[in-house]
Amino acid sequence: MKRALMLAALALAGCKVGDDYRRPQLEAPARFELAQGETQLQSRWWRVFQDPALDALVERALASNLDLKLAASRLREARAVITIAGGEARPQADAGGSYARREASTEVAFGQFFPPDPNSFHSLGFRASWELDVFGRVARGVEAAAAEYDMVREDARATLVMVCAEVARNYVELRGFEQQLEVLRADLAVQVDTAGLVRSRVQGGLEDELALARIEGLIAQTRAQLPQLERERTARENALATLLGEWPRELVELLARERRPLTLPASVATGLPAELLDRRPDVRRAERELARACALSAQAEAELYPRLSLVGALGLESQRLDDLFQSGARTWTLGPSVTTPLLRGGLLRAGIEVRGAQEEQALLRYQRAALEALRDAETTLAAWKRTNERVDELEQALVANRRAEELARQRYASGLENFLSVLDARRQLLATENEHAAANLQRASALVAVYRALGGGWDVEADAPTLARND
Repeated sequence: MKRALMLAALALAGCKVGDDYRRPQLEAPARFELAQGETQLQSRWWRVFQDPALDALVERALASNLDLKLAASRLREARAVITIAGGEARPQADAGGSYARREASTEVAFGQFFPPDPNSFHSLGFRASWELDVFGRVARGVEAAAAEYDMVREDARATLVMVCAEVARNYVELRGFEQQLEVLRADLAVQVDTAGLVRSRVQGGLEDELALARIEGLIAQTRAQLPQLERERTARENALATLLGEWPRELVELLARERRPLTLPASVATGLPAELLDRRPDVRRAERELARACALSAQAEAELYPRLSLVGALGLESQRLDDLFQSGARTWTLGPSVTTPLLRGGLLRAGIEVRGAQEEQALLRYQRAALEALRDAETTLAAWKRTNERVDELEQALVANRRAEELARQRYASGLENFLSVLDARRQLLATENEHAAANLQRASALVAVYRALGGGWDVEADAPTLARND
Protein backbone atom coordinates (compact mmCIF):
# COMPACT_ATOMS: atom_id res chain seq x y z
CA MET A 1 0.00 0.00 0.00
CA LYS A 2 2.84 2.41 0.85
CA ARG A 3 4.57 1.60 -2.41
CA ALA A 4 1.40 2.35 -4.34
CA LEU A 5 1.08 5.73 -2.65
CA MET A 6 4.72 6.51 -3.42
CA LEU A 7 4.17 5.71 -7.09
CA ALA A 8 1.09 7.96 -7.13
CA ALA A 9 3.11 10.80 -5.61
CA LEU A 10 5.76 10.33 -8.30
CA ALA A 11 3.11 10.52 -11.01
CA LEU A 12 1.56 13.66 -9.59
CA ALA A 13 4.98 15.27 -9.52
CA GLY A 14 4.97 14.99 -13.32
CA CYS A 15 7.71 14.01 -15.75
CA LYS A 16 6.18 14.42 -19.22
CA VAL A 17 8.38 13.38 -22.11
CA GLY A 18 8.75 15.37 -25.31
CA ASP A 19 9.28 19.07 -25.91
CA ASP A 20 6.67 21.55 -24.73
CA TYR A 21 5.20 23.59 -27.56
CA ARG A 22 6.32 27.16 -28.15
CA ARG A 23 4.77 29.24 -30.87
CA PRO A 24 7.34 30.03 -33.58
CA GLN A 25 7.95 33.67 -34.37
CA LEU A 26 7.02 34.76 -37.88
CA GLU A 27 8.82 37.49 -39.76
CA ALA A 28 6.63 40.20 -41.24
CA PRO A 29 7.45 43.46 -43.04
CA ALA A 30 7.13 46.70 -41.12
CA ARG A 31 4.25 47.92 -43.30
CA PHE A 32 2.29 47.06 -46.41
CA GLU A 33 3.81 48.35 -49.61
CA LEU A 34 0.52 49.91 -50.75
CA ALA A 35 -0.82 50.78 -47.31
CA GLN A 36 -3.11 53.81 -47.32
CA GLY A 37 -3.65 53.98 -43.58
CA GLU A 38 -2.02 51.99 -40.80
CA THR A 39 -4.64 52.51 -38.11
CA GLN A 40 -6.23 49.42 -36.64
CA LEU A 41 -8.67 47.68 -38.95
CA GLN A 42 -12.20 47.95 -37.60
CA SER A 43 -14.02 44.67 -37.20
CA ARG A 44 -17.37 45.75 -38.66
CA TRP A 45 -15.70 47.02 -41.80
CA TRP A 46 -18.86 46.86 -43.95
CA ARG A 47 -20.10 49.98 -42.19
CA VAL A 48 -17.67 52.05 -44.30
CA PHE A 49 -20.27 51.78 -47.10
CA GLN A 50 -22.71 53.75 -44.90
CA ASP A 51 -25.63 51.62 -46.05
CA PRO A 52 -28.20 50.56 -43.41
CA ALA A 53 -29.52 47.81 -45.68
CA LEU A 54 -26.08 46.21 -45.92
CA ASP A 55 -25.65 46.48 -42.13
CA ALA A 56 -29.00 44.75 -41.61
CA LEU A 57 -28.16 41.99 -44.10
CA VAL A 58 -24.86 41.19 -42.41
CA GLU A 59 -26.45 41.08 -38.97
CA ARG A 60 -29.17 38.75 -40.24
CA ALA A 61 -26.57 36.52 -41.85
CA LEU A 62 -24.61 36.30 -38.59
CA ALA A 63 -27.76 35.14 -36.84
CA SER A 64 -29.15 32.72 -39.41
CA ASN A 65 -26.48 31.61 -41.89
CA LEU A 66 -26.45 27.81 -42.13
CA ASP A 67 -22.67 27.57 -42.56
CA LEU A 68 -22.22 29.42 -39.27
CA LYS A 69 -24.68 27.11 -37.54
CA LEU A 70 -22.77 24.14 -38.92
CA ALA A 71 -19.52 25.65 -37.63
CA ALA A 72 -21.08 26.07 -34.17
CA SER A 73 -22.10 22.40 -34.17
CA ARG A 74 -18.54 21.39 -35.05
CA LEU A 75 -17.30 23.49 -32.15
CA ARG A 76 -19.51 21.55 -29.74
CA GLU A 77 -18.22 18.30 -31.21
CA ALA A 78 -14.59 19.36 -30.82
CA ARG A 79 -15.19 20.43 -27.22
CA ALA A 80 -16.58 16.97 -26.41
CA VAL A 81 -13.47 15.37 -27.92
CA ILE A 82 -11.34 17.19 -25.32
CA THR A 83 -13.37 15.54 -22.55
CA ILE A 84 -12.93 12.15 -24.19
CA ALA A 85 -9.18 12.64 -24.55
CA GLY A 86 -8.80 13.51 -20.87
CA GLY A 87 -10.98 10.66 -19.67
CA GLU A 88 -8.06 8.22 -19.37
CA ALA A 89 -6.40 10.47 -16.80
CA ARG A 90 -9.39 10.22 -14.46
CA PRO A 91 -10.32 7.26 -12.28
CA GLN A 92 -12.55 4.68 -13.95
CA ALA A 93 -15.02 2.51 -12.02
CA ASP A 94 -17.43 -0.24 -13.00
CA ALA A 95 -20.01 -2.16 -11.01
CA GLY A 96 -21.55 -5.48 -11.86
CA GLY A 97 -22.77 -8.85 -10.75
CA SER A 98 -22.91 -12.34 -12.20
CA TYR A 99 -24.40 -15.79 -11.69
CA ALA A 100 -23.10 -19.03 -13.20
CA ARG A 101 -24.24 -22.66 -12.91
CA ARG A 102 -21.52 -25.17 -13.77
CA GLU A 103 -21.35 -28.89 -14.21
CA ALA A 104 -17.98 -30.50 -14.98
CA SER A 105 -17.47 -32.98 -17.81
CA THR A 106 -17.52 -36.75 -17.08
CA GLU A 107 -15.28 -37.37 -20.09
CA VAL A 108 -12.12 -36.14 -18.37
CA ALA A 109 -9.82 -38.38 -16.31
CA PHE A 110 -11.72 -40.13 -13.49
CA GLY A 111 -14.80 -38.10 -14.36
CA GLN A 112 -16.84 -41.30 -14.92
CA PHE A 113 -15.89 -42.74 -11.54
CA PHE A 114 -16.19 -39.53 -9.53
CA PRO A 115 -18.86 -37.44 -11.23
CA PRO A 116 -18.83 -33.96 -9.69
CA ASP A 117 -21.97 -32.33 -8.41
CA PRO A 118 -23.26 -29.24 -10.26
CA ASN A 119 -22.29 -26.03 -8.47
CA SER A 120 -23.28 -22.39 -8.60
CA PHE A 121 -21.26 -19.18 -8.35
CA HIS A 122 -22.59 -15.75 -7.36
CA SER A 123 -20.65 -12.47 -7.39
CA LEU A 124 -21.39 -8.79 -6.80
CA GLY A 125 -19.02 -5.82 -6.61
CA PHE A 126 -17.18 -3.03 -8.39
CA ARG A 127 -13.74 -2.46 -9.88
CA ALA A 128 -11.82 0.82 -10.12
CA SER A 129 -8.66 1.79 -11.94
CA TRP A 130 -6.64 4.96 -12.36
CA GLU A 131 -3.85 5.37 -14.86
CA LEU A 132 -1.15 7.56 -13.36
CA ASP A 133 -0.03 9.60 -16.33
CA VAL A 134 3.62 9.56 -15.28
CA PHE A 135 5.11 10.27 -18.71
CA GLY A 136 2.38 12.52 -20.04
CA ARG A 137 0.84 10.25 -22.66
CA VAL A 138 -2.72 11.24 -21.74
CA ALA A 139 -1.80 14.88 -21.09
CA ARG A 140 -0.32 15.15 -24.56
CA GLY A 141 -3.50 13.69 -25.99
CA VAL A 142 -5.49 16.36 -24.17
CA GLU A 143 -3.15 19.02 -25.57
CA ALA A 144 -3.69 17.65 -29.07
CA ALA A 145 -7.48 17.62 -28.62
CA ALA A 146 -7.43 21.19 -27.28
CA ALA A 147 -5.36 22.31 -30.27
CA GLU A 148 -7.80 20.55 -32.59
CA TYR A 149 -10.66 22.41 -30.93
CA ASP A 150 -8.78 25.64 -31.60
CA MET A 151 -8.40 24.57 -35.24
CA VAL A 152 -12.15 24.07 -35.52
CA ARG A 153 -12.70 27.42 -33.86
CA GLU A 154 -10.46 29.14 -36.41
CA ASP A 155 -12.35 27.35 -39.17
CA ALA A 156 -15.52 28.84 -37.69
CA ARG A 157 -13.95 32.29 -37.65
CA ALA A 158 -12.87 31.85 -41.26
CA THR A 159 -16.47 30.96 -42.07
CA LEU A 160 -17.63 34.11 -40.31
CA VAL A 161 -15.18 36.25 -42.30
CA MET A 162 -16.34 34.53 -45.49
CA VAL A 163 -20.03 35.09 -44.73
CA CYS A 164 -19.55 38.80 -44.00
CA ALA A 165 -17.46 39.27 -47.14
CA GLU A 166 -19.85 37.29 -49.36
CA VAL A 167 -22.87 39.23 -48.11
CA ALA A 168 -21.07 42.52 -48.77
CA ARG A 169 -19.72 41.42 -52.15
CA ASN A 170 -23.07 40.20 -53.45
CA TYR A 171 -24.77 43.32 -52.12
CA VAL A 172 -22.38 45.81 -53.73
CA GLU A 173 -22.48 43.86 -56.98
CA LEU A 174 -26.28 43.89 -56.84
CA ARG A 175 -26.25 47.67 -56.46
CA GLY A 176 -23.63 47.92 -59.19
CA PHE A 177 -25.78 46.00 -61.67
CA GLU A 178 -28.75 48.16 -60.70
CA GLN A 179 -26.67 51.24 -61.48
CA GLN A 180 -25.72 49.83 -64.87
CA LEU A 181 -29.38 49.12 -65.57
CA GLU A 182 -30.28 52.72 -64.72
CA VAL A 183 -27.55 54.00 -67.05
CA LEU A 184 -28.74 51.77 -69.88
CA ARG A 185 -32.39 52.69 -69.43
CA ALA A 186 -31.57 56.40 -69.36
CA ASP A 187 -29.51 56.01 -72.53
CA LEU A 188 -32.27 53.97 -74.11
CA ALA A 189 -34.79 56.73 -73.41
CA VAL A 190 -32.50 59.28 -75.08
CA GLN A 191 -31.99 56.99 -78.06
CA VAL A 192 -35.74 56.46 -78.48
CA ASP A 193 -36.31 60.23 -78.43
CA THR A 194 -33.52 60.68 -80.95
CA ALA A 195 -35.00 57.98 -83.18
CA GLY A 196 -38.34 59.82 -83.14
CA LEU A 197 -36.62 63.02 -84.21
CA VAL A 198 -34.74 61.27 -87.01
CA ARG A 199 -37.91 59.52 -88.18
CA SER A 200 -39.72 62.82 -88.49
CA ARG A 201 -36.79 64.30 -90.43
CA VAL A 202 -36.79 61.28 -92.76
CA GLN A 203 -40.48 61.75 -93.38
CA GLY A 204 -39.85 65.40 -94.15
CA GLY A 205 -37.07 64.53 -96.56
CA LEU A 206 -34.39 66.14 -94.38
CA GLU A 207 -32.60 62.87 -93.50
CA ASP A 208 -32.01 59.60 -95.32
CA GLU A 209 -33.13 56.10 -94.28
CA LEU A 210 -29.56 55.13 -93.34
CA ALA A 211 -29.55 57.43 -90.30
CA LEU A 212 -32.83 55.95 -89.07
CA ALA A 213 -31.56 52.38 -89.54
CA ARG A 214 -28.40 53.18 -87.57
CA ILE A 215 -30.21 54.68 -84.59
CA GLU A 216 -32.70 51.80 -84.55
CA GLY A 217 -29.78 49.36 -84.58
CA LEU A 218 -28.21 51.17 -81.61
CA ILE A 219 -31.53 50.96 -79.73
CA ALA A 220 -31.75 47.20 -80.32
CA GLN A 221 -28.12 46.75 -79.24
CA THR A 222 -28.76 48.68 -76.03
CA ARG A 223 -31.90 46.69 -75.22
CA ALA A 224 -29.99 43.45 -75.76
CA GLN A 225 -27.77 44.30 -72.77
CA LEU A 226 -30.71 44.60 -70.36
CA PRO A 227 -31.52 40.85 -69.94
CA GLN A 228 -27.91 40.03 -69.07
CA LEU A 229 -27.82 42.69 -66.35
CA GLU A 230 -31.22 41.59 -65.04
CA ARG A 231 -29.93 38.02 -64.84
CA GLU A 232 -26.84 39.11 -62.90
CA ARG A 233 -28.95 41.17 -60.50
CA THR A 234 -31.30 38.24 -59.85
CA ALA A 235 -28.35 35.93 -59.25
CA ARG A 236 -27.04 38.30 -56.56
CA GLU A 237 -30.47 38.45 -54.91
CA ASN A 238 -30.60 34.66 -54.77
CA ALA A 239 -27.04 34.46 -53.41
CA LEU A 240 -27.90 36.91 -50.62
CA ALA A 241 -31.02 34.93 -49.72
CA THR A 242 -28.96 31.74 -49.46
CA LEU A 243 -26.39 33.45 -47.23
CA LEU A 244 -29.21 34.59 -44.96
CA GLY A 245 -30.89 31.19 -44.96
CA GLU A 246 -34.06 32.63 -46.47
CA TRP A 247 -36.17 32.30 -49.61
CA PRO A 248 -35.25 34.88 -52.26
CA ARG A 249 -38.71 36.45 -52.36
CA GLU A 250 -38.44 37.40 -48.67
CA LEU A 251 -35.42 39.57 -49.48
CA VAL A 252 -36.60 41.42 -52.57
CA GLU A 253 -38.82 43.87 -50.67
CA LEU A 254 -36.01 44.90 -48.30
CA LEU A 255 -33.57 45.42 -51.18
CA ALA A 256 -36.08 47.49 -53.11
CA ARG A 257 -37.09 49.56 -50.08
CA GLU A 258 -33.58 50.43 -48.90
CA ARG A 259 -32.03 51.22 -52.29
CA ARG A 260 -29.41 53.96 -52.22
CA PRO A 261 -26.07 54.67 -53.97
CA LEU A 262 -23.00 53.20 -52.33
CA THR A 263 -20.50 55.42 -50.55
CA LEU A 264 -16.91 54.23 -50.74
CA PRO A 265 -14.09 55.50 -48.49
CA ALA A 266 -11.13 57.30 -49.99
CA SER A 267 -8.63 55.07 -48.17
CA VAL A 268 -8.45 51.76 -46.29
CA ALA A 269 -7.16 51.31 -42.73
CA THR A 270 -4.97 48.24 -43.13
CA GLY A 271 -3.18 47.96 -39.82
CA LEU A 272 0.29 46.41 -39.74
CA PRO A 273 1.37 43.13 -41.37
CA ALA A 274 2.20 41.60 -37.99
CA GLU A 275 -1.35 42.37 -36.85
CA LEU A 276 -2.67 40.69 -39.98
CA LEU A 277 -0.83 37.46 -39.12
CA ASP A 278 -2.35 37.54 -35.64
CA ARG A 279 -5.83 38.17 -37.06
CA ARG A 280 -6.18 35.97 -40.16
CA PRO A 281 -8.08 32.77 -39.24
CA ASP A 282 -6.19 30.63 -41.76
CA VAL A 283 -2.82 31.62 -40.24
CA ARG A 284 -4.13 31.09 -36.72
CA ARG A 285 -5.47 27.68 -37.74
CA ALA A 286 -2.11 26.68 -39.20
CA GLU A 287 -0.43 27.65 -35.92
CA ARG A 288 -2.89 25.54 -33.94
CA GLU A 289 -2.30 22.64 -36.34
CA LEU A 290 1.40 22.93 -35.53
CA ALA A 291 0.62 22.85 -31.80
CA ARG A 292 -1.46 19.71 -32.32
CA ALA A 293 1.32 18.04 -34.31
CA CYS A 294 3.82 18.86 -31.54
CA ALA A 295 1.55 17.32 -28.90
CA LEU A 296 1.01 14.15 -30.97
CA SER A 297 4.74 13.86 -31.53
CA ALA A 298 5.36 14.00 -27.77
CA GLN A 299 2.54 11.50 -27.20
CA ALA A 300 4.14 9.06 -29.64
CA GLU A 301 7.38 9.32 -27.69
CA ALA A 302 5.54 8.67 -24.43
CA GLU A 303 4.31 5.35 -25.85
CA LEU A 304 7.87 4.01 -25.33
CA TYR A 305 7.52 4.30 -21.57
CA PRO A 306 5.61 2.09 -19.10
CA ARG A 307 2.00 2.68 -18.15
CA LEU A 308 1.36 2.72 -14.43
CA SER A 309 -2.11 2.24 -12.97
CA LEU A 310 -3.67 1.77 -9.56
CA VAL A 311 -6.24 -1.02 -9.63
CA GLY A 312 -8.70 -1.90 -6.89
CA ALA A 313 -11.69 -4.19 -6.61
CA LEU A 314 -14.21 -4.82 -3.83
CA GLY A 315 -16.94 -7.42 -3.99
CA LEU A 316 -18.87 -10.41 -2.67
CA GLU A 317 -18.50 -14.00 -3.90
CA SER A 318 -20.23 -17.22 -2.83
CA GLN A 319 -21.61 -20.45 -4.21
CA ARG A 320 -24.97 -19.97 -2.48
CA LEU A 321 -27.08 -16.89 -2.93
CA ASP A 322 -28.04 -16.98 0.74
CA ASP A 323 -24.37 -16.68 1.73
CA LEU A 324 -23.55 -13.81 -0.69
CA PHE A 325 -24.01 -11.10 1.94
CA GLN A 326 -22.20 -12.93 4.76
CA SER A 327 -19.02 -11.37 6.12
CA GLY A 328 -16.94 -14.25 4.84
CA ALA A 329 -18.03 -13.58 1.24
CA ARG A 330 -16.08 -10.32 1.05
CA THR A 331 -13.18 -10.08 -1.37
CA TRP A 332 -10.94 -7.16 -2.35
CA THR A 333 -7.77 -6.38 -4.23
CA LEU A 334 -5.63 -3.21 -4.37
CA GLY A 335 -2.30 -2.57 -5.99
CA PRO A 336 -0.34 -1.02 -8.83
CA SER A 337 -0.27 -2.36 -12.36
CA VAL A 338 2.62 -1.74 -14.73
CA THR A 339 2.62 -2.41 -18.47
CA THR A 340 5.70 -1.72 -20.56
CA PRO A 341 6.30 -2.34 -24.25
CA LEU A 342 8.98 -4.90 -25.10
CA LEU A 343 8.80 -6.19 -28.66
CA ARG A 344 6.66 -4.19 -31.11
CA GLY A 345 8.60 -4.78 -34.31
CA GLY A 346 9.77 -1.17 -34.50
CA LEU A 347 6.21 0.14 -34.60
CA LEU A 348 6.67 2.63 -31.80
CA ARG A 349 9.88 4.06 -33.26
CA ALA A 350 8.26 4.29 -36.67
CA GLY A 351 5.29 6.08 -35.08
CA ILE A 352 7.68 8.65 -33.59
CA GLU A 353 9.23 9.19 -37.03
CA VAL A 354 5.78 9.67 -38.57
CA ARG A 355 4.74 12.20 -35.96
CA GLY A 356 8.03 14.05 -36.27
CA ALA A 357 7.60 14.36 -40.03
CA GLN A 358 4.02 15.57 -39.55
CA GLU A 359 5.26 18.20 -37.10
CA GLU A 360 7.79 19.41 -39.65
CA GLN A 361 5.08 19.57 -42.33
CA ALA A 362 2.81 21.54 -40.01
CA LEU A 363 5.58 24.08 -39.42
CA LEU A 364 6.07 24.50 -43.17
CA ARG A 365 2.31 24.92 -43.68
CA TYR A 366 2.27 27.57 -40.96
CA GLN A 367 5.05 29.50 -42.67
CA ARG A 368 3.35 29.13 -46.04
CA ALA A 369 0.00 30.33 -44.64
CA ALA A 370 1.71 33.48 -43.34
CA LEU A 371 3.33 34.21 -46.71
CA GLU A 372 0.06 33.60 -48.56
CA ALA A 373 -1.80 35.91 -46.18
CA LEU A 374 0.68 38.72 -46.78
CA ARG A 375 0.59 38.11 -50.53
CA ASP A 376 -3.20 38.09 -50.52
CA ALA A 377 -3.31 41.42 -48.69
CA GLU A 378 -0.78 43.08 -50.99
CA THR A 379 -2.54 41.74 -54.11
CA THR A 380 -5.97 43.00 -53.08
CA LEU A 381 -4.56 46.37 -52.01
CA ALA A 382 -2.94 46.70 -55.44
CA ALA A 383 -6.23 45.79 -57.15
CA TRP A 384 -8.07 48.37 -55.03
CA LYS A 385 -5.56 51.07 -55.95
CA ARG A 386 -5.66 50.24 -59.68
CA THR A 387 -9.48 50.19 -59.82
CA ASN A 388 -9.57 53.59 -58.13
CA GLU A 389 -7.17 54.93 -60.74
CA ARG A 390 -9.28 53.43 -63.52
CA VAL A 391 -12.49 54.98 -62.16
CA ASP A 392 -10.76 58.39 -62.01
CA GLU A 393 -9.63 58.09 -65.64
CA LEU A 394 -13.09 56.98 -66.77
CA GLU A 395 -14.69 59.93 -64.99
CA GLN A 396 -12.50 62.26 -67.02
CA ALA A 397 -13.39 60.34 -70.19
CA LEU A 398 -17.06 60.60 -69.29
CA VAL A 399 -16.86 64.38 -69.00
CA ALA A 400 -15.06 64.61 -72.35
CA ASN A 401 -17.48 62.29 -74.17
CA ARG A 402 -20.51 64.13 -72.82
CA ARG A 403 -19.04 67.36 -74.11
CA ALA A 404 -18.29 65.72 -77.48
CA GLU A 405 -21.84 64.40 -77.77
CA GLU A 406 -23.27 67.82 -76.94
CA LEU A 407 -21.07 69.51 -79.54
CA ALA A 408 -22.02 66.93 -82.17
CA ARG A 409 -25.68 67.63 -81.54
CA GLN A 410 -25.16 71.37 -81.79
CA ARG A 411 -23.25 71.05 -85.06
CA TYR A 412 -25.87 68.69 -86.43
CA ALA A 413 -28.63 71.16 -85.53
CA SER A 414 -26.67 73.90 -87.30
CA GLY A 415 -26.23 71.74 -90.40
CA LEU A 416 -22.44 71.55 -89.99
CA GLU A 417 -22.38 67.77 -89.36
CA ASN A 418 -24.43 64.85 -90.54
CA PHE A 419 -26.29 62.57 -88.18
CA LEU A 420 -23.52 59.96 -88.35
CA SER A 421 -21.32 62.20 -86.20
CA VAL A 422 -24.05 62.47 -83.59
CA LEU A 423 -24.56 58.71 -83.64
CA ASP A 424 -20.85 57.97 -83.22
CA ALA A 425 -20.61 60.44 -80.33
CA ARG A 426 -23.67 58.91 -78.70
CA ARG A 427 -22.31 55.40 -79.09
CA GLN A 428 -18.97 56.41 -77.56
CA LEU A 429 -20.71 58.09 -74.65
CA LEU A 430 -22.85 55.01 -74.02
CA ALA A 431 -19.77 52.76 -74.02
CA THR A 432 -17.97 55.07 -71.57
CA GLU A 433 -21.00 55.24 -69.26
CA ASN A 434 -21.27 51.45 -69.20
CA GLU A 435 -17.57 51.07 -68.59
CA HIS A 436 -17.66 53.64 -65.79
CA ALA A 437 -20.58 51.87 -64.06
CA ALA A 438 -18.79 48.51 -64.39
CA ALA A 439 -15.58 50.03 -62.99
CA ASN A 440 -17.50 51.37 -59.99
CA LEU A 441 -18.81 47.86 -59.38
CA GLN A 442 -15.26 46.46 -59.62
CA ARG A 443 -14.01 49.10 -57.20
CA ALA A 444 -16.62 48.17 -54.60
CA SER A 445 -15.87 44.46 -55.04
CA ALA A 446 -12.13 45.16 -54.76
CA LEU A 447 -12.71 46.97 -51.47
CA VAL A 448 -14.62 43.98 -50.09
CA ALA A 449 -11.76 41.72 -51.20
CA VAL A 450 -9.29 43.93 -49.32
CA TYR A 451 -11.20 43.63 -46.07
CA ARG A 452 -11.57 39.89 -46.52
CA ALA A 453 -7.84 39.51 -47.17
CA LEU A 454 -7.09 41.58 -44.08
CA GLY A 455 -9.13 39.11 -42.01
CA GLY A 456 -11.77 41.61 -40.95
CA GLY A 457 -15.18 40.55 -39.76
CA TRP A 458 -14.78 38.96 -36.37
CA ASP A 459 -13.93 39.98 -32.84
CA VAL A 460 -13.90 37.45 -30.01
CA GLU A 461 -15.92 39.43 -27.50
CA ALA A 462 -18.06 41.92 -29.40
CA ASP A 463 -18.31 41.20 -33.09
CA ALA A 464 -18.79 37.45 -33.37
CA PRO A 465 -22.05 36.72 -31.53
CA THR A 466 -22.58 33.36 -33.20
CA LEU A 467 -19.19 32.05 -32.08
CA ALA A 468 -19.33 33.71 -28.67
CA ARG A 469 -22.54 31.84 -27.87
CA ASN A 470 -20.77 28.57 -28.56
CA ASP A 471 -17.57 29.16 -26.56
